[in-house]
Formats: sequence, structure tokens, C-alpha cells
Amino acid sequence: MIEEEVIRTLRKVKITHVLHLPCERIRLLLKRFTEEFRTVPLSREEEGVGISAGLYMAGEKPVMVVQSSGFGNMINALMSLTRTYSFPLPILISWRGVYGERISAQKPLGEKIRNLLSTLDIPFTVFDGRDVSDLENTVASAYEEQMITAVLLRPDIWNPSPEFKFDPRDYSSPEVSLNGGRARFTRYEILDGLKDYLDGKIIVSNLGYPSRELYEILDQPTNFYMLGSMGLVTSIALGLNIAGKEAISIDGDGSILMNTSAIFTAGLMSERGLKILVIDNSAYGSTGNQKTASIKTDLALVGMSAGLRTVRVFTPREIEKELEGDESTFVHVPARPGNADVGLIPYKPEEIRDRFMEAIK
Repeated sequence: MIEEEVIRTLRKVKITHVLHLPCERIRLLLKRFTEEFRTVPLSREEEGVGISAGLYMAGEKPVMVVQSSGFGNMINALMSLTRTYSFPLPILISWRGVYGERISAQKPLGEKIRNLLSTLDIPFTVFDGRDVSDLENTVASAYEEQMITAVLLRPDIWNPSPEFKFDPRDYSSPEVSLNGGRARFTRYEILDGLKDYLDGKIIVSNLGYPSRELYEILDQPTNFYMLGSMGLVTSIALGLNIAGKEAISIDGDGSILMNTSAIFTAGLMSERGLKILVIDNSAYGSTGNQKTASIKTDLALVGMSAGLRTVRVFTPREIEKELEGDESTFVHVPARPGNADVGLIPYKPEEIRDRFMEAIK
């Protein structure tokens, strides 16, 4: 069967993880992926870009599987993260909107996907099920040349598959027990108070002032400084975690509001050792301290809803205590708005990537 050919080809090029979203046309292929590979089910395409980056830096070889309509959700992350740091990423795209497509909403992007890939300078091939050599070469070249590549999977070549069936879960809501109070410290003061604890830890730091402040306080090779791709800091840390690394995500309210699904995927996939430190100052600090929606909402309930051990604390000493231990934890820290007077990070993206990968081997 054609699905088995794809499986064998990905094994031949030593793919380790398949990150995917559902698509009706390739149901059987997705089912076989779950049986043959370590898989990561995604809620949104762009979080897979972040998880893939984390997996790669930890020595793994992921591939993403998305619909052509969903590819549009990935573009900023692909350019501002994957290409900026020269990460490799092969993408298998279920090509919708063509070959007799009956769903109108699939057509606009599906009909333009080849033009879009060309505009983005992403090499691609069309897989028609007859010759796997193009599939193999396109996936392999992503890792050989450290670039993004794509394979358009024609929609008319796949075998039918029955729907997935499973029993519904039993619901029981945990009692909510979180500390109350007002923010006491700025983000800089919080990070400075954690300096000794963070020394030597694997850290993925949110873009803008969080990374700039961390660089000023504690520059070390085990810091991965984000320069773009807002909303993906926890996704990158989760990729590292899935690959067996204990990582700390220094996240923020604006980032989580932009990509809340990343927290739920972390709750689903993280078994131990992922620490999500949410410094919530209710502001877009790097763009002038405009208010975020967290001024009226409680982000700690996101962590609880995702099934993560969730606490709210206010001081560096309390944070350090909650970050100890093996259990994956969502630490909500209300903070006062404001940025420290710090300069830019002097490293190029490839320098950040290379020294980080060398340090976490």
C-alpha cells in the first residue's frame, strides 16, 4: 500500500517524530504514523514549528504533516523561527482544494499553494504515489542542507480508512486553589532573583525584553534566546522536553494569549520535567506596555485546564521552590509592568542555535 511506502521512506531517512493535524483524505496514513512513529498531535500548525525546533536542537529529526489550508497558519513561524535560525524542517502537505475538491473553503489556498511555496523559496515536490524517490530526497534534503522543504501529497491517491473510535472520558473538575495577591516585582527583578537557580539550566526565553533582560542578568550557552515567533516559546521548550531534556520556558501573558493551544499540547504531551514560568505583567512590554487581555483574566486557569500542575506565586524564592521536582509545572507569576534599560542581544541567530545545541548535548 502507498501508506506503507511512505512509512518505509521516512524510516529510511531516519525521521524520529511525526507532528500532525487531522485530514480526512489521509486518515489511514495518519493512523499508520501513530502506530509506527513517536507522534505529536497538534492543535494549531504553528506550534508544531516550535516543537520541531526544540526536537531538532535536542538531536531528533521531526517531520510535520498538515493540510494545505493549515499551511497558511505556519508562515510567520516558518520565516521568523525556522528560517531565521536555519533549522531544518520537512513538511508533508495534504494538498486540498484540487483534483475534484468539494469543500469550497479548501480551494483558495490549495489552488495557490505551489505559488506560495515558490514565493517563500521553499523547495517542494508533488508526490503522486508512484515514485518515492522524490519524497525521500525532499525530506532528506531538509536535514542535509538545513532548510525548509515541502511535499505536496496528492489527495486522490490514498486508501480509505474507518473513522477513529474511542470511549469518551469521565470528567471531574479539580478544586481550584490558587494564592491571591498583587504583583510585587517587575520581570527583571524576578529573573534577577532567580539568577543562581537558573545557572546551568536549559532555558527557552520569550522574545523581546524577556530575552534581553535574561541576557543582561545571566548569559549562558544553555539559554535559547527567541528573536521572533511570538507565542512559540513553550512549544520550543516542549520539543526539548519530548526529546528528554528538562527545560524551563520563560513565557508571558501576551505570548500565551497569542498561542494558548501550546499550553494544552504541553499538558497532553509532557510527562515530566517541563517548567512553564509565566511572568504575567498584563502588558505587551516590548511594544510600549499596551495592556493585554490578562488584565481581566486569570491565566493560571489555563494551566489547570491543560492538566498541568499549576501554582501562583509572587516572589523569586517561591518560584524556585515550585520549579524544583520532576513534575511538569505551570507557574503563574503576576508581575509589575515595565522593562529594564538593557541593550540588544549581540549574537546572530545561528550563533544562538549552535552554542545552545552544543551546550545541551
